[in-house]
Amino acid sequence: MKKTILIYGAFLALFGLISCDEEDYLVFTAQPDPEGVNFENSFSSQYLLSEDTGTNIAERFFWNPVDFDAPVNITYDLEASLDSEFTTPVILGSTSATNQAVTVDQMLEFAEDLGLDDDPATTGEDGLPNNTGQVYFRIHAYSGTGAANSVEVYSDAAPLTLRIIEQAPSTGGGCASIYVVGAAAVDAGWEWSSPIEFFCDGDVYTARIELTNDTFRFFEIEGDWASGLNYTYFEEEGFTIDENFVNAADGDSNFSFVGTPGIYEVVVDSNEKTITLTPSTPYYLVGDGVPTGWNWDEPVVNVVETSAYIRTATLEFSGTGAFRVFTSFNDWNSGINYPSFEEMGYTIDGNFENAGDGDSNFTFVGTPGTYTMTINTLERTISVE
Repeated sequence: MKKTILIYGAFLALFGLISCDEEDYLVFTAQPDPEGVNFENSFSSQYLLSEDTGTNIAERFFWNPVDFDAPVNITYDLEASLDSEFTTPVILGSTSATNQAVTVDQMLEFAEDLGLDDDPATTGEDGLPNNTGQVYFRIHAYSGTGAANSVEVYSDAAPLTLRIIEQAPSTGGGCASIYVVGAAAVDAGWEWSSPIEFFCDGDVYTARIELTNDTFRFFEIEGDWASGLNYTYFEEEGFTIDENFVNAADGDSNFSFVGTPGIYEVVVDSNEKTITLTPSTPYYLVGDGVPTGWNWDEPVVNVVETSAYIRTATLEFSGTGAFRVFTSFNDWNSGINYPSFEEMGYTIDGNFENAGDGDSNFTFVGTPGTYTMTINTLERTISVE
């Protein structure tokens, strides 16, 4: 009997040691990541804000993942504050991902707290326009639920400059269009069947033109050859004229286009007395609803201006995911989402809908396949076929 008791006791002791070993093996202690957490953005020098683009993404913040050296859930809070000490931080989003979008409307709330406005008649105490201020952003990464025993790290504060776009004073009404006719304007030629109309806003005349190396002239009245305004006229009025235009010296002193043939935006600014032209650039489609995905890696889907005001791209729509239209390459601030196009008066093809993903991106709801997408900025339509 005594031997049996001794054997049983030894067994219990051995079991206890094994249990302790297994328990010690299952205990993990989270440790702060020595690398910390940091933003991975290349922030803009300033962020232009307007209520007209309130639903647009002002910035999508990216940061590195942290490693607490233990199998724990990690949460990231994107915080913002009016002061660099984060006396009263505001949480703009909590996520387990490593990115968070912030809209123009959210930025505008901070701008309002800073006392900024879009009225050009108001100024700060220093007499300067009070439409610009600074807001600080940081990442708070922590384990578990953020309770007292959680491990946490903070990123350095990133100061971002916000600037509200001031409203231009009223010009007292509209102004009449002017027109371009001539061989240099590919879609016009030297006839009045298809002149290029320059729409006027506050004595600033703008049109998109496909130009080739030939001559043209401006006219004040459609169909009236006597209303022509040649190169010499603008020189004598004191205009600074883009170097891609020269006096044709053809006896009529017409404009001669000597730049690279292509589509341009031409602006005649009667206030600043300038004539400028800017070459066309594509729009871009980014998102997991298009072949590119949510990054700027090549090849990005380019929506190229194939004729004045009309941009097209041929691509495959899978019928899943979302995407957004961007007007500048690798610039998250240039995004235009679904409701923004609606607010600008666009008629959008029924194959597209608001994704309802929090960012109001586009989603394709038609039959999956390869389509040509067209964005017409003159007629304000978005279509696919």
